[in-house]
Amino acid sequence: MFFFILFSHFSIAEELKQVTLKTSWYEQFQFAGYYMAKEKGFYRQEGLSVSIKPFSIESQSDTVQQIINGEINFAVGKENLILEKAKHKQIVVLFALFQSSPLTLITTKASNINTFADFNGKKIMTSVADAKQVSIKAMLNANHVQLTDLKQITHSHNIEDLINKKTDIISAYISKAPYDLQQKGVDFNIFSPQYDGFDLYSDFLYTSEHFIAEDISATKAFRKASLRGWEYAFSHIDEAVQIILDKYNEQNLTKEALTFEAVALKKLAYLNTAKIGVIDKTKIQKSFDLYKVLGINEGSIDYDKFIYDAETPYIFFNSSEQAYLKQKQKITMCVDPNWLPFEGLDGNGQHIGTNKAFIDIFREQLPIPLEIIPTENWLESIELAKQRTCDLLSLAGETEERKQYLNFTDPYLVFPRVLVTQHHMPFVNNFNLLANKRIGMVKGYAQQDFIRQNYPNIIVVDVDDVQSGLKKVADGELYGFIDGLDAVTYFLQEHFLGQLKVSGKFDQKRQLGIGVRSDQVPLLSIMNKLIHNLSQEKIAQIMDTSGSIKYIEKFDYRLLWWGLIVTILIIASFLYRQSLLNKLNKRLNVQIEEKTKALRELNESLERQIKERTKNIEHSKELLRDVAYKDNLTDTFNRHYLIEQSRLFFKTSDELDTPLSMLLIDIDHFKKVNDDFGHITGDKILKYFVTITQEALRGDDLFARYGGEEFVILLPKAGLDESISVAEKLRKKIETNPYLSQRLNCFINITISIGVTEYQKGDSLERLVEKADKALYNAKEKGRNQVQSS
Repeated sequence: MFFFILFSHFSIAEELKQVTLKTSWYEQFQFAGYYMAKEKGFYRQEGLSVSIKPFSIESQSDTVQQIINGEINFAVGKENLILEKAKHKQIVVLFALFQSSPLTLITTKASNINTFADFNGKKIMTSVADAKQVSIKAMLNANHVQLTDLKQITHSHNIEDLINKKTDIISAYISKAPYDLQQKGVDFNIFSPQYDGFDLYSDFLYTSEHFIAEDISATKAFRKASLRGWEYAFSHIDEAVQIILDKYNEQNLTKEALTFEAVALKKLAYLNTAKIGVIDKTKIQKSFDLYKVLGINEGSIDYDKFIYDAETPYIFFNSSEQAYLKQKQKITMCVDPNWLPFEGLDGNGQHIGTNKAFIDIFREQLPIPLEIIPTENWLESIELAKQRTCDLLSLAGETEERKQYLNFTDPYLVFPRVLVTQHHMPFVNNFNLLANKRIGMVKGYAQQDFIRQNYPNIIVVDVDDVQSGLKKVADGELYGFIDGLDAVTYFLQEHFLGQLKVSGKFDQKRQLGIGVRSDQVPLLSIMNKLIHNLSQEKIAQIMDTSGSIKYIEKFDYRLLWWGLIVTILIIASFLYRQSLLNKLNKRLNVQIEEKTKALRELNESLERQIKERTKNIEHSKELLRDVAYKDNLTDTFNRHYLIEQSRLFFKTSDELDTPLSMLLIDIDHFKKVNDDFGHITGDKILKYFVTITQEALRGDDLFARYGGEEFVILLPKAGLDESISVAEKLRKKIETNPYLSQRLNCFINITISIGVTEYQKGDSLERLVEKADKALYNAKEKGRNQVQSS
């Protein structure tokens, strides 16, 4: 018994894929999702055994190279990973954990460094990695501060150095340093890139192109289990904290410190999203554009290769596969021309059916053409596969005879095998009862071998295709017909409704992949990669739409084509002379145009160069302004712009002694909208709300997104009564204009609650928001969809 258990343990361990993960810092809640995936068995359930490598500052700069060299398989990286990709490092980002970077700059209140204007000449303690983060650089640049204006000190990672004034400013995570300062009773200021509109990704999980090329299944499994681990960690914070205290606490952190960290990081992970690990190509592009604007131009990025797409991942081929494809230049495939709805050939010899959607996906991901060789029937397709005319045999089942000339990919279509009989026949539970019954099956199909081996007393009768087999059953020539459920269902509905029925289902399902010529081994791994790259969601989506495929009867177009050819030749003989003259005229015109064009380009060259340089300078300025002041989702102004412009509004109101009011708006039950209709629809509703609101505003009103579903409007020259009237009109307009979702094909009602307050001389923006927020709170308490003032 002992040796049996021991042997079983090692057998299971050997089946698990060994992979390694390297974190970007010492053990803490920042990596709780990976700890939970390991401790709760999520990695093991995906067939993985994960080793988490200990972090050391000395090896921090070598992590990307270790990933590329294959010394480690997965790692956690920061924003500057984008620059590594721009240097053409072969790395791939699998997801972004934090939707906004937790990295901030912190000062103490006692230092009197309360604004960016106080930064110049001060000492800053920051690591080399932190100093490279674009969020920090962009925040400083937007506030007219350069790192060269500061005295940089090597980071000690000790908060005491800030308290004891060894440094004036320190870079730190918002999830840790504030807790330490609170515990020591030290008041502090936080300068976060997020406050200035730079909500850039951080804590990327990434791997190498080579690892994906060698094992896409392990990549998918690690990503899936890690995301599941993070969802578990954030929804079971107390449990996760306890596990870290017990097993992952080399820093000797307290339970309270870990809990503080967990709460802070959860906000950043789910910032403006209900789904963990979201990564958007546009946001990555914006980060790279910021590096360029800041003068750090490291090259270019192929975003399709850099950002992992979970639905249709980019296919990376290894060196032997690349060499094969380069030499091959074209792949040929034979299909079953008469097996709808799965596949067939129409009257023009074009591939149709459910499987065409899969083949089109494969075709898009291959760097060389994949061509269909037309055949008359399945037996001809098999014969061409034997002769190597076809490299691939579509939807081929594995048989002993076929294994002599084909290898087989993993299956991607699985469906029940069923028996069809006339409508009055009884249901069959035991297929041995079909002994001596004449049962039709399409000749050449692999399932014939299965039936003959498992039910030798059944009389198998060859038929040409599914439709002819079903017709023989309807006419009484055969007792029944065996094939896949989807195939027979299609023809039962189209031609035999009320005549035939499904009378039995076999336990063994049909599993079909692709037959690959056995003399070209790399082609098998290539096709398996394409199949493994199909998500279950994509397979289900294609199969759900297969019912819309229509069968087109074949027609012999040969006589028609001969007639057309003769007609074309007669017309062509008359047009040939004119064609020669036209070509000569065109050639002369082209020569004249080329001469004219060359002179024109020579005269315009200098002017164009000057305009281009001026345009580039202005574009860089405009891009930095746009990133700093615009909300990424709604394209309206953000909180940073509101903070800056509010000072001007207050000053104008004070100097001219004119009224100024604020509307603080909250979209009612917005979380429920996200839960019911999805985050994508929620984002579209936010944009729709912004569009309607902007139509109702005056030219000098200031409209900004304050955060989440909250928005602020500053109304100059408007007192409290007038502002209440404006708010009520806006509320009614939103209420009476529901959002039409094209995707869901329904209207979604939207209402808003508004808090109104009037500026009093000396009010700060914080004070004004506080007053408006009280009024907004009253509006919500009284049932929402109303206006209240304070």
